[in-house]
Amino acid sequence: MERSEIRKDYFQDNYVIIAPKRAKRPHKVLSKEEDQLSVCFFCPDSVSPQEVVSRVPGKNGWQVLVIENKYPALTLDNPRAFGKQEVLIEMPEHNKEIHELSVENIVRVIDAYCDRFAELSAMKGIKYVIVFKNEGGKAGASIAHSHSQIMALPMVPPEVEKEYEAYAKYEIEHGGCPYCDIIEQEKNKNRVIMEDENFLVFCPYASQFTYGAWFVPKRHFRHMTEMTAGEKESLAKALKKVLSKLDEIDVAYNFFFHNAVNEEDYHMHLKLEPRPNVWAGLELGTGVIINSVPPEDAAKFYRK
Repeated sequence: MERSEIRKDYFQDNYVIIAPKRAKRPHKVLSKEEDQLSVCFFCPDSVSPQEVVSRVPGKNGWQVLVIENKYPALTLDNPRAFGKQEVLIEMPEHNKEIHELSVENIVRVIDAYCDRFAELSAMKGIKYVIVFKNEGGKAGASIAHSHSQIMALPMVPPEVEKEYEAYAKYEIEHGGCPYCDIIEQEKNKNRVIMEDENFLVFCPYASQFTYGAWFVPKRHFRHMTEMTAGEKESLAKALKKVLSKLDEIDVAYNFFFHNAVNEEDYHMHLKLEPRPNVWAGLELGTGVIINSVPPEDAAKFYRK
């Protein structure tokens, strides 16, 4: 692809300008932040028993640990900012990242995600729970020790509501799930990163994020808690592969799970949004994004 192209999302009113001339081949775009803290709050010796919500046992006492957020924006005792925030520490080791774990241990992380999602979703007054990970300074991470976060909200966020409304409209107009249809559209395209019997992983056609990737299960189900053991293993293998490639070019990223709103129909999936660039005036002023790496090239990079 040599010339720029305006692309529209599969079923939402989002537009992206794919502009390959604005970028060179993949290269290191973000230096890893140095940990300036003399004491890491997430290392085993720093976590107090009072903070612990749950743990997955491991050879050093725990493999995955869930703790209360030390500085929460939302708390259960504040009706003006009601909610709950937890931190999921993915491993005891300070100097490792999630893609360096074994597939078995990444599955343990996914299991812990699902356990906390289920418990927080069942709490009275909670309308939406998001499980997400920020990796790197540009992605909003403030502590170097590898971790994810779970936030329980008292409302459905506007962006989630907007996406669901587009999803429901598509179902009415086309008689089926948009993500099931997207799988059929994409599985033979050059935007595919990898595929097995459980998941299709690909760079979306109108990706708003450079090197963005979607992890979509082939089976239609609503919540991450409905994943089978085989689906969790497939997702763990895909995350390990894709995040390892991102590490080669030192790019910060966010990923998050999309789950059903309330009891409505939905197709659960995970979206990875790398953050090599800072959005500027066009993006912030119009919502139209410029992506300098065509999804087809991004997928080729991941497949190498």
